[in-house]
Amino acid sequence: MNNSTLASSHLEYSNSFRIGTSVFTVILILGTIMGNTLVIASFIAYSRIRTATNFFVVSLACTDLGVALFSMPVWLAYILTGPIWVLNPVLFRVWTAMDILVGTASIGNLVAISLDRCLCITKPLMYYQYITSVRVNSTIACIWVYSVLMAVAGYLLWQYRIFNFISSIVYFWVPLLIIISAYSIVFRVALRQTRRINTTNNSSQIRKTRASRYSFMKEMKAAKTLAVVVGAFFVCWAPFVVLNAIYSICTGADCPVLKPQIILVVKWMHYGNSLINPPIYSFLNKDFRVAFKHIICCNNLVATARRMDLMFARSDGSKGVSTQEIAQNRTTVLS
Repeated sequence: MNNSTLASSHLEYSNSFRIGTSVFTVILILGTIMGNTLVIASFIAYSRIRTATNFFVVSLACTDLGVALFSMPVWLAYILTGPIWVLNPVLFRVWTAMDILVGTASIGNLVAISLDRCLCITKPLMYYQYITSVRVNSTIACIWVYSVLMAVAGYLLWQYRIFNFISSIVYFWVPLLIIISAYSIVFRVALRQTRRINTTNNSSQIRKTRASRYSFMKEMKAAKTLAVVVGAFFVCWAPFVVLNAIYSICTGADCPVLKPQIILVVKWMHYGNSLINPPIYSFLNKDFRVAFKHIICCNNLVATARRMDLMFARSDGSKGVSTQEIAQNRTTVLS
């Protein structure tokens, strides 16, 4: 993935176009910074949110912050001076490498999240043995090291069209296939488990499966939320990846001519993904939603964290699950 198509147009932007797109981009930058800062602050402040899966969610939020703090401002400078690139050529290569870095890190974290959910749903007992703080942190470190290596390769090999085409397959389409496969397994197991629970008639069996059913439903809700995140990533990134793949294999007159407005929309979709993840969490995840509310209202973090744990414990208890059962079946919290 690179930005070479952006600099290929020789049309001029009107002043009204520059002003409108610049204002929109500034709003995008500010919204992305605020939303992802909320995700990270919630994770730091509230122990309930520090689950294994959410370590990857925070890593994803860090990539989105990188987009807002570097990639988007360069994009804004390009809008104000384009459509021909007049800034430092090295900056263009660094900008492209940064896009590769955040793209690779984003989908790497999404792959880790999908595999985490798959293991949690399909092998709940083994999940607690395999998912430890060391393994989670090591996985995140590997994702970032791999992303940096891909970005360095993109910086050094940016002039080779075939690299851009192959790299889009290696760090977008292949990981996406893994994600789709993982979630297919998750929802297939969920369907089978739901049918089994619905056919349980014996009262003693119902009592024995009460806690596991509650835990299963919580994990499925988390899986659904993260599946929406994956879907949003695909919708936002796929046009950008496809467009760059086309321009990587075509030459000269064979390349399709696109209006600058179309290219700008594709780029906005690509960057807009960094903005929409926090709203997805707030709408679909109760823990994040409550944490966002308290942080925005500037409540005392320590006192609020204690009230949140008490509130959620009462909520869990109201569903007929004992504290011991919740502790046994709750997603692993890493400290």
